Amino acid sequence: MVGRASWAVGLALALLLSSCNLPGTPLPSASASPPNTSRVAHLQLIEAEDAQTLDLALIDDPTSLAIGSELFQGLTQLDAGFRPVPALAQSWEISDSGRAYTFHLRTAKYQSGATVQAQDAVSAWTRALAADTASPLTAFFAPLGARYPGDSISGVQVVDARTLVVRLPQADSSLLTRLALPPYWLADPALHGAPTSGSGPYHLDKWDRGHGLHLSAFSEYWGPRPQVRKVDIDIEPDSAKRLDRYTSGAADIAHGFSGPQLLVFARDPQRLAQLHKVANTRTTYLAFNTVAGSGYGPPERMAIAQAIDRARLTDLALFGSMLAAPATDLIPPGVAGHLNRPLVAFDPVAARTGLDQAGFPGQIGLYFSTNSTVGRVARDLQDQIGSATGRTVNLHPTGDFFNRVSLDQLPLFIDTWSADFPYPSDVLDNLIASNAQFNNLRLSDPRIDAALGQAKAAPTWDEAIKGYQGAEEIALTDHRLIPLYSGVEPYLVKPGIKVPFSGGTIAFRWEDVR
Repeated sequence: MVGRASWAVGLALALLLSSCNLPGTPLPSASASPPNTSRVAHLQLIEAEDAQTLDLALIDDPTSLAIGSELFQGLTQLDAGFRPVPALAQSWEISDSGRAYTFHLRTAKYQSGATVQAQDAVSAWTRALAADTASPLTAFFAPLGARYPGDSISGVQVVDARTLVVRLPQADSSLLTRLALPPYWLADPALHGAPTSGSGPYHLDKWDRGHGLHLSAFSEYWGPRPQVRKVDIDIEPDSAKRLDRYTSGAADIAHGFSGPQLLVFARDPQRLAQLHKVANTRTTYLAFNTVAGSGYGPPERMAIAQAIDRARLTDLALFGSMLAAPATDLIPPGVAGHLNRPLVAFDPVAARTGLDQAGFPGQIGLYFSTNSTVGRVARDLQDQIGSATGRTVNLHPTGDFFNRVSLDQLPLFIDTWSADFPYPSDVLDNLIASNAQFNNLRLSDPRIDAALGQAKAAPTWDEAIKGYQGAEEIALTDHRLIPLYSGVEPYLVKPGIKVPFSGGTIAFRWEDVR
């Protein structure tokens, strides 16, 4: 049990850090990037890991995604609120009840000198689906009716060099978001996905694998001229050395540090402005399985929700909230549709009273994986729930957690989900839709399924987001799951440099730094 005195010290530091950036759901903007009057011409970054690949059909790790997003582009891109806006497609129309999209491509060039054409989308997507490409991303083509290596897409029609029609088997409002990310990026088909085949704002000049990458602004980029003309990325796996490089001034932006490192860094008040906690797509929650956890009725679930102080949880278990923020929603701030919901507040008196009135027995079993972070979370929940309710909370670290939870063997458990793309369907369709593979609650609610179906078929982005929020509201009102915290990635930024972090799958854009 962690003492209240240490909790108070940590909480004070967490409150002091509350001014650090944590993007939520910004208002939609008219364009993907704000006007940049940057005077930063040379940007120096440092990463813990090298890019695994810069083949747009294979990109499946955060470093490759961040770098690849500056080399390649799709038909759309995402603005600061994760709303799809024009990229290589300057406009589009949606027809046939959301099943047909007509894209009008802008005049743009690849870094190879070739002109972007509508046929390139067919070439890039077909290559990504080809069995010999062995792309790990083929499931992202599900809206087009393809999912596995070797599958074909039949609903994509090239009308002319600058017009592309995409017909879906059924309406899917996630398409425009997916088009902004791999494997939907376009490339010069003659170069087979090489890093120099993209149309993005930066060109790869040199890649010294395991040591660094050197890039420069693409002079014929179709968009606003990047004010940051040169980007150097050093690779340093050792976090202590990486922090030393940053503090010595050798890097402008750095991340990938441990909670203890960040706590020590933040002890100096003059450094607080350099620390930015950027929302990612990870959400962690407490869940009740409807089969194994049938003994937890609505009063019991409400009482356990009232027994949890989320601010204390992230402060104690996640290093002064350095690595997470108290949840205000199941959808995390790094995903479109996040809301600052008025979740059930910490009320230990009501929690104890609720379980007493329900005649709930004296012991609660809490199951979780053997991950060290989740272990710290479980120990604090044991203390909180036990103290608030007067019940004994027995911890069950479970080595085969993911197997047992999928077999409905765990009544009450801690689980985490990380969305692959920042759209609410990637959270809710996986976690609360009936018969979904990762619906470990074994939740089946016709109201939720109907709301999810309407959101998927919605004709506009705003209607879709509202629909997904409504589906989530049903699950949260019933307390089938209790959001605990949302993931954040702390970034350190050199004084004098401004980075408009947006979060999600890509934390920021180099060309927006000023």
